[in-house]
Amino acid sequence: MKKRTMVIGLGPDYNYDINNHEVWSNNNTKYASNHGASFISRTLIDYFNADFIDNFSDINNYREKYDLCVIAFATHITERRDVSRYADFIKALRIKTVAFSLGIQDYSASSYAVSTIHPSLRELLDYVIASSGQIGVRGPHTASVLIKAGYRPENIIRFGCPTIFSPLNRNLKIQKKEDFKKPMIVFHRTMAELNKELLGGAPLLGQDFLDELVFREDVNEDHNLKKIELKKYEAHKNGAYTLRKIKENGIFVREYNDWLEEIKKSDFVLGARLHGCLAAISLGIPAVMIARDIRVQEIAEFYKIPCIKYENVGNLTIKEIYKDADFTAFNELYPHRYDNFLKLMDDLQIVDHLSFNADVPENYWFSKADVNADVHIIYDELNDLSQRINQIDSKLEKTNKKVSKLITLIKKLPGLNVIKGLLK
Repeated sequence: MKKRTMVIGLGPDYNYDINNHEVWSNNNTKYASNHGASFISRTLIDYFNADFIDNFSDINNYREKYDLCVIAFATHITERRDVSRYADFIKALRIKTVAFSLGIQDYSASSYAVSTIHPSLRELLDYVIASSGQIGVRGPHTASVLIKAGYRPENIIRFGCPTIFSPLNRNLKIQKKEDFKKPMIVFHRTMAELNKELLGGAPLLGQDFLDELVFREDVNEDHNLKKIELKKYEAHKNGAYTLRKIKENGIFVREYNDWLEEIKKSDFVLGARLHGCLAAISLGIPAVMIARDIRVQEIAEFYKIPCIKYENVGNLTIKEIYKDADFTAFNELYPHRYDNFLKLMDDLQIVDHLSFNADVPENYWFSKADVNADVHIIYDELNDLSQRINQIDSKLEKTNKKVSKLITLIKKLPGLNVIKGLLK
């Protein structure tokens, strides 16, 4: 009997319980609280016609039934994610294990901000490399963190995010029309810092459990987490205005398919949600990312998807952003990134597990910029560190000079000799 593939990690269905946040927070790698995370696991399940396994109690039965384990992770490259549950499971399971959806921690301004990785993640990655030789990461920023953590560059493939390959179409292109009729903003709270014209120009689609708390009026106003989240809006420049727009145009759905259907209704998607934008791109819908962190910026740069940093949004309107969006570079690059996806499947020796026929290229395709990207990132970080050290040295030097002058002045105090005499 042919053995099957299992997927573990991020859940394929949103199953966050708004009345029991403690359950989620105590094991936030187990419960799906974000449709974007479900997009990752569902894509991997489709790739391999796999079974999603969340109950790790029947290891002997799993070993008989499965011969490949695929780990569905996302922003796990950080010191904050304890993945002991998964590390213990795959070591006990002892079957071939692969991971290629790994990304840098969200909310990080740069890869420099992620100084190390959690010991349990190191344990898991060590097993994966021993099992399959390589790991796939979203881009050079994620790769740089792992290289700094001691992993060899040849074991890390800059792969992107598997969700963008979900159509399984090498010829995917974004055809931008002259204008749009049904824009959609894939919303994140920090967008309340942006201009009103932008926030008021389209429906706002929520994606995670915090959005559910704010978007849904049937969630009690006394809900502690809701009160905390609403308080955060007050700190944003247009927080009150954004909350009004959420009441008018906010959409939150609990079912993944409903979330995807909302995106399908649009003909232009804009926003700070990485996987909301990637879902649109995978459907052939023009999307522009607003990069609130290095995690979003990394993917935008890796695929040449139009992207704007928060500080550059200014007073831009949706129409102006759409007009400036150019997908030429994305359309040219995408087939090469797709080929690299198939090549990695081949190098991992799991092509025969795929649910589709793969025309595997002979070699990877990487541009010169790709090859040098993580080196440049690490160099920039070292340069930044050097500048910080020089600044500290300069401050110490100035401080020492001030201390020296102060000591000289103290020595000249008229009563100093009297004090010395008393101390004898």
